[in-house]
Amino acid sequence: MIKSFLVWHKRFALFACVPFMLWAASGLLHPFMSHFTKAERIVPLPVTINSAAIAHYVPLDRVLEKHAIFAFSHASLVDYQNRYYYQISQNVNGELHTKYFDIETAKLSHDLSDAVYAEYLATKWSGKATRSIHKLTTFTFGYSKINRILPVYKIELADENLIYIDTLGKRIAAHNTPLRESVSYWFGQLHTFSFLGNTHDLTRILPMLIISVSLFLMALSGVVAYSLLWRKIKDTRYSKQRLHRLFGVSLSVCLLGFSTSSMHILIDKLYPETFRQIVPSNTLSSKQLKHDPINSLIKSDGHNFQLVNIHGEMISQIVHFQKRSRSFSYWQQSQLKLNDLALAETILAQQLNLSAPIETWQKVDKFGPSYAFINKRLPVVQVTFDNDPTIYSVEVHTGYIAAIDTPWQQARSWHFGYLHKYHFLNPIGKGLRDSIITLIIIALLSTTILGLLLYISRYKRRATLTKRRITFNQINN
Repeated sequence: MIKSFLVWHKRFALFACVPFMLWAASGLLHPFMSHFTKAERIVPLPVTINSAAIAHYVPLDRVLEKHAIFAFSHASLVDYQNRYYYQISQNVNGELHTKYFDIETAKLSHDLSDAVYAEYLATKWSGKATRSIHKLTTFTFGYSKINRILPVYKIELADENLIYIDTLGKRIAAHNTPLRESVSYWFGQLHTFSFLGNTHDLTRILPMLIISVSLFLMALSGVVAYSLLWRKIKDTRYSKQRLHRLFGVSLSVCLLGFSTSSMHILIDKLYPETFRQIVPSNTLSSKQLKHDPINSLIKSDGHNFQLVNIHGEMISQIVHFQKRSRSFSYWQQSQLKLNDLALAETILAQQLNLSAPIETWQKVDKFGPSYAFINKRLPVVQVTFDNDPTIYSVEVHTGYIAAIDTPWQQARSWHFGYLHKYHFLNPIGKGLRDSIITLIIIALLSTTILGLLLYISRYKRRATLTKRRITFNQINN
């Protein structure tokens, strides 16, 4: 039985040897990116409006009427070079198009476009001049799907770093060095096999899934066989075989964790998260605007507003910033007895056709176990419905659905986070955690190379013995 396990261990190892070495070697790029290619941290200041400085303005309903805007998806205020503008977005064939109107003259600004505003924010937040700007409506190798947010403006700064600005959310979506983007490209090619196709293509998923299963079976058969051969392994005499078996048994648990979490992720890729492609539609009708948002902003002593649709009524969502966190109140002519849940319910009903009694809800202002950093968007309202364990996370100030976590996906996040990225080591510090992962990967690579050398050496010995046997038989015959 032991011999059978060893035979299959070798077969699976030979089959997955080269892909595994690519995966392991490219896996080292991730901690390298985290610690050696980071751009300097930029803390963007919230975009706030000093309502006391607004002396004269044209109400928003008159601006919409003047420019024949009958439906839109977003409206708020921005400041640009000490002047205030209405920022109005429309969904045109699934893409957001944003225009800016001077609040004092009601004229469409030809000097302030969405790209110009993105460049203005980049310069204001970074303190550096810009070299170039390009709008991204799809993800790229440098700005991958892990960043979640689209559309964004890719801006090259004077120091050659790249900053990605989301003008709708008025935030930095990513800030990378050129080296980080280059390393990210090779990580995508070698670790996630992006050269085989798009994220959800079977031509990419199936080969990776087959390799992951092979690695799992290799680790399992190896640990079973070598555990049964423990007496030989613990022999104090040095040999390459003993060293390979000792490392193999010691690291098998790590490899089982890496392979099973990879399988979990890959199976999940067979079911695309279509909600991420949903762009907030033109759910706001100009005819519904029966109040003055700027007047509501002044009355509430808020910092900005967004127009939102709650249960068929247009309402001003007033933004209040406190120590970089934001909260919302809801106004028309006066403050309404509404909360974030009412807006989240409306968004889920409009975009996913979900309507059921609410079981639980909470506002999430920072990333944590229940809402991981991978989702990028903050703040969000998390909602669960009766008899449904799925957690829906809604970014209420932009109208985007940030995450949908079914029990399967919650298990996947835990599985990948703890057995692939070793988040259980976070309490000891990210640097020490990544150092441990790096040592494990190097040890796995060394074990693989040693096993491959042993196989080649044994193959050569057998070939030599066979040749000698044939020569001996020929001489004797």
